[in-house]
Amino acid sequence: MSTAVGRPSSPGRARRRPVRALVELLPPFAVALALLPYVISYGTARPWRPSTIDLQVYVYAVHDMLAGKDIFATHTPFWNLYFIYPPIAAVLMVPLAIGPYVMWQVIWTAVLVLAQQSVLRRCGVPRGWKLALLGVAVVLAVEPIRTTLGYGQVNTMLMALVVADLLPDRPGIRRRIPQGSLVGLAAAIKLTPLLFVVFLFLIGRRRAAITGAISFAVFTGIGALVLPQETLSFFGGLSGGDTRTASPLYSGNQSLLGVFFRLGDSSRTTTLLGLAMAGIVALLGALVAAQWWSRGEKVFAVALVGLCTCLASPLSWTHHYVWILPMAVAVVTASIPRWARYLAGAWVLWVCACLPLAVLPYGGGRERTFDALQQTVANLGPVLGVLLVLGLAVQLLVGARASAPLRRSDAPRTPAPAA
Repeated sequence: MSTAVGRPSSPGRARRRPVRALVELLPPFAVALALLPYVISYGTARPWRPSTIDLQVYVYAVHDMLAGKDIFATHTPFWNLYFIYPPIAAVLMVPLAIGPYVMWQVIWTAVLVLAQQSVLRRCGVPRGWKLALLGVAVVLAVEPIRTTLGYGQVNTMLMALVVADLLPDRPGIRRRIPQGSLVGLAAAIKLTPLLFVVFLFLIGRRRAAITGAISFAVFTGIGALVLPQETLSFFGGLSGGDTRTASPLYSGNQSLLGVFFRLGDSSRTTTLLGLAMAGIVALLGALVAAQWWSRGEKVFAVALVGLCTCLASPLSWTHHYVWILPMAVAVVTASIPRWARYLAGAWVLWVCACLPLAVLPYGGGRERTFDALQQTVANLGPVLGVLLVLGLAVQLLVGARASAPLRRSDAPRTPAPAA
């Protein structure tokens, strides 16, 4: 029995869903597991020991938290990396304290691949074997996705939360979780998704924006209840400019502030100017994205806001630019101006190549000695992103001005009074 002409019954569709999910997930997951030991230095394939150094930070921080130690004093052996996220992130990662590390390397990789495939599916990629093949290509060729897997980072997971909140799996499906909740959760773990709360206001989803703000406050509050001193330390240090990691000067930092540091200096004036310009670009990008959302180009709009979160953050490593995933889909499928398609496509390819880390010397202040060509390589990615946002803003402004006289000329005229 079927529910509609030419459509298989619901039980039949339900039985095929697990098979389709395996088809879509297993190929990229298998490739990711095979590739993982080769992504980050000092990994080995035999025995299988990937160098998932960020996942190691999370595990050490959770163990220290459960032992009553300060998670911001946690650092890993050999790499000497510190936990730099809001305390709620450590609270949510408590399950990492259970079981062997290698088990979590496999589980973490599976969740990252699931998140990647979820984003592609919600952006409109056809399901089944096409989604599987594209997922394999993404793991192999897209540097932010590949290195997020290699490091054991959270970037793809957070993007998936935001995309799930904004782009439904199927049009018209009823939400089980209020819109905005997942955006707030992502922002509580890593502050940059807060720009999506602003975006929700701009597209008229005020209830969702308020929900996102409340969700962020609730999760942050839970972190404060569990780890009050660490929460004060985190936000107090952040307000004073302490990012607890490398200098913005580093070539791998592809934020606007990094560009200002590399082309200028590391003074407080440069820092404030760079952050101010980053804030302006972020707000402008959200405004532009809201216009494209209203035109029905929702994937492109979400990708633009994601791009701006990376430009605006004081520190955006190359692997933070996972937002090139929806941008790449939009370049192929969205009805956008030809120049924007070419520019966005060039940006996607540039980020995938990751030339700043592939061909430049970096670390130890070497960026201060860059010549003009090296500066171009180090800064072209953020510059292309800013040019895309500014170009779209100018085009929208020109279009609005051009249509204004037409709207006035179409208005009904009041007849002149009789003499």
